[in-house]
Amino acid sequence: MPYDFNQQIIQEFRANRGIVGGPFEGARLLLLTTTGARSGVRHTVPLGYLHDEGGRMLVIASAGGAPHHPAWYHNVRADPHVTVETGVFTIEAEATVLEGEERERLFARAVEADSGWADYQAKSGRVLPVVALTPRSASFPDLPEGEVLKAIHDAFRRELALIRADAAVSGPRVGAQLRVNCLAVCGGLRHHHTAESGQLFPHLRDRHPELDAVLDRLHAEHAVLDRLLDDLQKLLSSGPADLLTEVDRLIAQIDNHLSYEERHLLPLLNALPPRHEDHLNVTRVPATSDDNAAVTAAIRALFTRTPALAADVTPALAHTGGVPGQWVSAAGGSATEDGVTLYVHGGGFERTQPTLEPLMACRLSQATRRPAFRVDQRLAPDHPYPAALDDVVAVYRSLLEQGVPAERTIVCGESSGGTLVLSALLALRQAGDPLPGAAVAISPLTDLTLSSRSLDTNDGRDVINRRVAEHVTAQYLAGARADQAPQSPLHGDLHGLPPLLLVAGTAEVLLDDTRRFAAAASAAGVDVALDLYEGMPHAFHASVMAQDLPPIAVTFLRRLTDWVAETQAGGTRR
Repeated sequence: MPYDFNQQIIQEFRANRGIVGGPFEGARLLLLTTTGARSGVRHTVPLGYLHDEGGRMLVIASAGGAPHHPAWYHNVRADPHVTVETGVFTIEAEATVLEGEERERLFARAVEADSGWADYQAKSGRVLPVVALTPRSASFPDLPEGEVLKAIHDAFRRELALIRADAAVSGPRVGAQLRVNCLAVCGGLRHHHTAESGQLFPHLRDRHPELDAVLDRLHAEHAVLDRLLDDLQKLLSSGPADLLTEVDRLIAQIDNHLSYEERHLLPLLNALPPRHEDHLNVTRVPATSDDNAAVTAAIRALFTRTPALAADVTPALAHTGGVPGQWVSAAGGSATEDGVTLYVHGGGFERTQPTLEPLMACRLSQATRRPAFRVDQRLAPDHPYPAALDDVVAVYRSLLEQGVPAERTIVCGESSGGTLVLSALLALRQAGDPLPGAAVAISPLTDLTLSSRSLDTNDGRDVINRRVAEHVTAQYLAGARADQAPQSPLHGDLHGLPPLLLVAGTAEVLLDDTRRFAAAASAAGVDVALDLYEGMPHAFHASVMAQDLPPIAVTFLRRLTDWVAETQAGGTRR
């Protein structure tokens, strides 16, 4: 399919939680993201798939009957680690190219269900590869709890409708693939109901005793539905003459249960905090359209009238490990006694603003009450990964060599600089170096596979978009893997990291990169504070460099000051 058509399908799929129209309407469709065998860049393609036993999904490299294998097939041969989007879940999976008897048997099953696969193979003049995708981990969509439940229910409804349609075509003689489809959906429903009865319902009972009668009914219906699912599987195994009538009856009962649950539970579930924020220290900072306008105006003004730098720029130490940069102190004090704030600038790994970045270092020095050093790291594309990371690590080690206590060092960065801060923590821990006392990452890119949902859901609301992220990531990695740490921090072992302050605006395309890293770090036992500024775009905090600070900039600096003071004092943060 042409690239533009692919992109249209991908956008429609993501926007509608797996539902698309046109030639794919009513098809079982997934999005497969692979790593380019030559470029190292992540590529996403929509593909039809078939259920398989054991939770696997099967995709066939038909390329529409073209004489050559599609690019995604070559990619999985080179790197089997893939990401699968179902419309409800994002799944990290392992791709296996099937061979021999297994390939022949499963391809024959696919042809029995849809003769079009045989037509594609005949047209192509090649043996169409069959690839099994085995899930390794899965994450929920970034939606309110009630909407997650509704999305799961709707996915089951779509699967049941497809089973019904296949049953109508097959008549009493039921094919092997239809039986596997039924096994998959029945198993999924059973797993879903077990989780509800064991986790969701007790959680709701504790908070909403008025729901006891509703939850009792739903729990009892789970047992009834379990028997109905058994009946559905038996029907599709025996293929009676009245198969379609019985399938319709069973599907109607299942849908009645799902609809009753939605009527009573969705409003309450939507009022719960998002799943990934359940155990996080999250602060949501309200903002208005006036705040957004003030931030935009303040940042624009910086490029026409740069404020004077009211700070001491005398070097605080003899050297910085051979890496250039600038010392800025707006708080006085001694680097070896009070510590240092190491500032890593953003700019998509490829740009610097040498007239503005000292102003940011000045604000950080004021907020953290210690001298700051702005790292002038090497830039892509001339110096791709790991050059910039090596520079940040070298500066940090030079501070410790000259007597700056690690626990009094704070590393802070924004955007790609935030990525480098988090990458440096992983690299330093891996090497056995003492870690800094705290770290701050503002609007970081944490998953260089670009799998975060907000890259698409916030497209058009932010000052950057997915295309920008794809560009800067490709230039920075230059062939390095996007799904490995330290270059892609979310993919690392996050245990043992120092206290983290993670900051993002809720209108950012990188919002979920910040949220997902916060959730993963918290799950690894890291002390994490997550500040979300409502409606703010990428790197909104740059407004702190303005002559006249907008209210949101004042709030940002105040929260940073308080967090650093509490963290350095060993206290509990808000």
